[in-house]
Amino acid sequence: MFNLANLETVSGILSHPTWDLLVVFFFVAFAFFYGLSSGKRKMMAVLFSIYISILLFENFSYLDFFTQGKKILFVFFFRSACFLLLIILLAILFNRTIFRTSSKTDKWWHVFVLSFLEVGLLVSAIFQLLPAKELLTFSPVVGLLFVSQKMFFWWLVLPLVALFFIVKKQKIE
Repeated sequence: MFNLANLETVSGILSHPTWDLLVVFFFVAFAFFYGLSSGKRKMMAVLFSIYISILLFENFSYLDFFTQGKKILFVFFFRSACFLLLIILLAILFNRTIFRTSSKTDKWWHVFVLSFLEVGLLVSAIFQLLPAKELLTFSPVVGLLFVSQKMFFWWLVLPLVALFFIVKKQKIE
């Protein structure tokens, strides 16, 4: 059960939120609106592009050539832009090739779960792959949810588990 000290802590956090708790709120709001506007087909294309971008970005060592001797803030923004550009290009490719057929029976909760897990994976990947840990300090909530290595593993796994339950088998004609 909650005691008075826990309620005071929660009240203090809600009355004076830190910037990274606002990021968590933005994360939830963005996931909701992103899911409503995209649909399952586009979200699956983006999800697969995030997975492949993580693999490619982690093993592409040539970006360090462009950031040698630069300030950490420049490195963060340059690497973020490259990572997001790679995701966008792969999502366009997958949307035009693999995920061309659309499902007319998208259930709203399927779309919301996928969008929530997809945005969580993206935020966690940005914190893991980019020099955000050296640049920023995080509240315990954000550190636990997005920055820790253990949660990055779960952000990698949970969208795949969700896909297992959400995607229906289709007849191959």
